[in-house]
Amino acid sequence: MASYGTSRSSIMKRRAGQKAQILYWVKRTGIGLASFAVVLYAGFYLWASGWVQGTTVRAQKSFYVAAAERGFKVTNLVIDGRVNLDRTALKNAIAVEKGSPILAADLSGIEASLEQISWVGDALVERRLPDTLYIKIRERAPIALWQRQGKLAVVDAKGVVLAEGNLDKFRDLPIIVGDEAPQRAPDLVAMIQAEPDLKTRLESAKWIGGRRWDLFLKNGVAVRLPEDDQGQAIARLSKAQKEGAIMDRQIEAIDLRDPVRIVVQTKPGAVESYEASYTPDKNI
Repeated sequence: MASYGTSRSSIMKRRAGQKAQILYWVKRTGIGLASFAVVLYAGFYLWASGWVQGTTVRAQKSFYVAAAERGFKVTNLVIDGRVNLDRTALKNAIAVEKGSPILAADLSGIEASLEQISWVGDALVERRLPDTLYIKIRERAPIALWQRQGKLAVVDAKGVVLAEGNLDKFRDLPIIVGDEAPQRAPDLVAMIQAEPDLKTRLESAKWIGGRRWDLFLKNGVAVRLPEDDQGQAIARLSKAQKEGAIMDRQIEAIDLRDPVRIVVQTKPGAVESYEASYTPDKNI
């Protein structure tokens, strides 16, 4: 019996000790969880109230100012690639004052602002510490003056309107007419560039029926190009000019839509003199 009692007493003590240990860890864990919850709530409150962000911003600004006082400020602004871009529009897009902290400059924001300008295809902005802001611009290339609704505008190959005023510097660009003319013009311009004589004579080009071009020379002669093989047709015109000065004749139109021969429309009273100047072996 004594042995049994002692054994039972030991078991009861052991159980009491385990219970006490469990209660200890429960209390300790509960206090820890409560403390964590308080810290978490306080942190959430400070974040939601804007205190954390405000403190971070203030610290950041203080750092930028301190860095600027040690020479990290905008002293030089280097612009690379500007040709036609208006200086005022450029300055407004950059919006960085001389002497401002260079570390505070929003490079991606400046790039985005520059790319909103019609002349700018893309832009790259870099800090060149300690004091230089470098801006690389790729301008869109003007290819023609687009005439629409009685007004002219400088456009690029994608039909982006680059400028609608102060067009004097672009007066040597060809004038194009038609809704799709800007998108269709690059190939035509390239072909005309290859023929200097035609280039100097060309005044305008009209996109006809969504299919082909009519060219209009400075002397009033119209040149009708085919839908296909326009480069070959222009080469035939160039050859006819060298052999018989066809673009200098008193005619109204030169039709190149026939792949075999060149058809001309003469002005009244000039039919005989024109026909007498050409022979069939020239394929005119």
